[in-house]
Amino acid sequence: MTREPDLLNPNGRLSTDVENGLRLARKTKSLWAKQINEPIEVQTLEGCLTAAPGDYLCRGIQDEQWPQKANKLLDKYVASEDIDADGWQRFDPKADAAPVEAAAIEHPFRVIAQWGELYGKADDYVVRSTVDPTDVWIVDRTIFEASYEFAEDSQTKAREY
Repeated sequence: MTREPDLLNPNGRLSTDVENGLRLARKTKSLWAKQINEPIEVQTLEGCLTAAPGDYLCRGIQDEQWPQKANKLLDKYVASEDIDADGWQRFDPKADAAPVEAAAIEHPFRVIAQWGELYGKADDYVVRSTVDPTDVWIVDRTIFEASYEFAEDSQTKAREY
């Protein structure tokens, strides 16, 4: 019998153990997105999610896809003039966007995000908004480590130059 992965936010907030391991991080890589006009089901790395008209379908550094509300995307990213032949537009992280908090989780886990239940593998990251502590999601380890930078890592790099 397979055991259900631990739920990290059973009461809408991350457990104290997880909170104690969170570190500030910033997204450093661009993404590609296009606005959708009809409801669609999106199979993400962490689970199946529904996107509504007006939401954006986002594509990351490893061609992974996920839906995102327009206001959330535009709060964190600025649209570029770069649009590919398939209508995907590049969005760059805003320098003044609020950081997130993140921690790698050593075992399979799940969270209840504002848009559905997500599943993470061992060593994936749980990520939490610093603006809304109930806004949590999961990012695959390889993708997180290639597209985010921890605050202390960027300070260390600045001191090295």
